Amino acid sequence: MRLPSLFFLLTLILLPQALWPAHAVTDARAKPSAAATKKPAAAAKKPRPPQSVVTPPAVVTATGDGQAGYVHYWLITAPNGDQEIQVGIELPDQRIAWSFPGLGVHTAAFLADGEVDVPGGAFKVQHLYGLRPFAGDAAMRTLRGNLMRRVTPLVRQRVPYCELNGLTAELCMSCMGFVSQILFPGRTPEYANFPRNFPRIAGEEYHTTEDLLLYLTGLHALPGDAARKRRMAAIGGPPALQEELARLVQQLGPAPATATASAKTPARRSLRAAPKTAIKRAG
Repeated sequence: MRLPSLFFLLTLILLPQALWPAHAVTDARAKPSAAATKKPAAAAKKPRPPQSVVTPPAVVTATGDGQAGYVHYWLITAPNGDQEIQVGIELPDQRIAWSFPGLGVHTAAFLADGEVDVPGGAFKVQHLYGLRPFAGDAAMRTLRGNLMRRVTPLVRQRVPYCELNGLTAELCMSCMGFVSQILFPGRTPEYANFPRNFPRIAGEEYHTTEDLLLYLTGLHALPGDAARKRRMAAIGGPPALQEELARLVQQLGPAPATATASAKTPARRSLRAAPKTAIKRAG
């Protein structure tokens, strides 16, 4: 009687475990309950705050962070009273690179209103505005990545300014010639590689600072007066810019005034036309 009783007792002990579904234990370990998986509100994924992406303005009135490569315009007055437009390129450290009358290609601290001493006198300088040269971010990255590589050799070479009194036997650059070479570098420093749609409102012989302004603002590519006025309103900027654009728009015909760059050496021009030249060489 002892053996059957012992067997009976063991059967009673082991039977509940044998009848319990094995998968229930496995499932309980592999799949927590819904209550256990529910994350507390504090631990829930929070939406990321919007990133502060600063887009540099298209028009500026001074140098500033994020404006390397911007083209700046000044009104300069020579010692004899003659006035002309001067353009330069903003560098990453907010200095200006330009080719200035009497000084040639060099870098200088930004000057909003003052004087620049040159041999034989001083030029009065008044800053007008600065513009982003390219609308596309990729084009701006390319310009900024190559900016100092393009500027430094011309500064070290001390390329002279194309003076008003005639031609030189060596390479010289007007302010427009220097800026053009930085924005649209050619195979040689003599000729910039202007875009095919670069405007020419003053004739076929020279690219001017006015042409550059039309290109930077995109007004030359618009089909009519209404579209140009809308673009001007969107550009905004100081009164000096709006007044200049209004004057230039009056010179544009009903169709975009564009032309390809000429490969021949510019012809000799009058003294007052010389500052408008991109590049001028002897002969």
